[in-house]
Amino acid sequence: MSETKAEPKILGTREVAAKLKLDPKTLRKHLRAIRGKATGQHYEWKENDPFLKKLPALIKAQEERESASKKH
Repeated sequence: MSETKAEPKILGTREVAAKLKLDPKTLRKHLRAIRGKATGQHYEWKENDPFLKKLPALIKAQEERESASKKH
């Protein structure tokens, strides 16, 4: 009998937003700014995707850029 590894769970914006305590709409806005994708893109990641570990810092940096641009 061979052991099969379970495939990592696929997460969409709802699940990732819930983990980050954000509204999914807000998360998608940040993702568009960070990744440069157009409106209407479909986002999904494997549960162990390294991008998800970096995402909180990327969002914070994006918010700081937005805040700085509004001051000028």
